[in-house]
Amino acid sequence: MAEKSGFFNSSGGDRLYNAADFAAYFGSLVSNGVFDGSDNLRVTAGAGLSVSVAAGSAWINGYRYENTAALNLPLTTANGSNPRIDRVVVRLSMISRSITLNVLTGTAAAVPTAPALSRSSDVHELGIADILVGKGAVTISGGDVTDTRLNTALCGTVNSLIGAVYE
Repeated sequence: MAEKSGFFNSSGGDRLYNAADFAAYFGSLVSNGVFDGSDNLRVTAGAGLSVSVAAGSAWINGYRYENTAALNLPLTTANGSNPRIDRVVVRLSMISRSITLNVLTGTAAAVPTAPALSRSSDVHELGIADILVGKGAVTISGGDVTDTRLNTALCGTVNSLIGAVYE
C-alpha cells in the first residue's frame, strides 16, 4: 500500500489498526526518554548489592512505560580482583512486547567501561544510570551511582518533536 491515513472509525471492518500503527504515530510526535528529570525513574543505592529505581515513566519509539512504585534491582556478585560498571536500562523488547527495567552487567577490568546499549529493530534501551561495582563490593553507596537520564546519547527527557508549523 503506497498511501496510508488514519485514524478513522471502521465501517464494516475496513479500518484495522494495531499497536504498531499507534506507536508509529506517537513516535513521530514525541522523542524517546524519561518524563521530566526530577525523581522520575531516579536510580539510588539499595540494600546490599542492589539499586532502587523510583516510580516514573518513559517513552521509547512510540511505546509508553510506567513504573508505579520503587523497584529493587539486584546486581550480580562483585569480582574479587577488578571493579566493573553495570548499566541500568529501560528496555523495549518488540519480541516480548514489553518494556522493563533491567541491569546490564559490565565486565570487570582494571579500567572498566559501561556495557553498550542495544538499539535494533527488536530491542531499544535507554540508559538511566551507571553503577560502579567495586572489587569485592558487598554494598552500593550513593557515590557509586551515576545518573545518566539527562544524557541525550543514553536517555534524555521526552520532548515534542513538533518545532513549528509553517503555512
